[in-house]
Amino acid sequence: MSWFSKSPFGRDEDPVEHMLTLLNNEAAKSGVPLSHEDLEALRSEQSPIPEDLRERVKNLIAKIFHTESDPFEEDPKSFSNSIQWADPHYPHIVALAEEVACEIGAEAYPPLRGWARVKDRAQLLGCGCLAVLLMFAAVVIAGWIFHWK
Repeated sequence: MSWFSKSPFGRDEDPVEHMLTLLNNEAAKSGVPLSHEDLEALRSEQSPIPEDLRERVKNLIAKIFHTESDPFEEDPKSFSNSIQWADPHYPHIVALAEEVACEIGAEAYPPLRGWARVKDRAQLLGCGCLAVLLMFAAVVIAGWIFHWK
């Protein structure tokens, strides 16, 4: 398996445009398609987008993320995979998609509280101390084997 993955988008295909098309399709399914001005605002990087459009797009993106199939059997050009190949200038559509993905991740894994947090921190400290002791033991054993002084 290669560590590097090749973009599923051709030279003439733009991942941001693909994301906007998928978002507009989802908006049309919900009954209110995005206007040309809305799509231009999401495509841009500089101009701020209105708060009502921002919330509407975030809800549509969340709906897209929830309806996408299993991550291991996904289409390489799915909405969530398109984020990886989007324009490096970071248009608003990519920023909103990453914001929604972080919110979904925070809901899936809430921060630990109480004894669960204490137990987690104690295990982390214990593993750190064990790693240091194992490195010390490895140096002592290597010194004993190779007769280092």
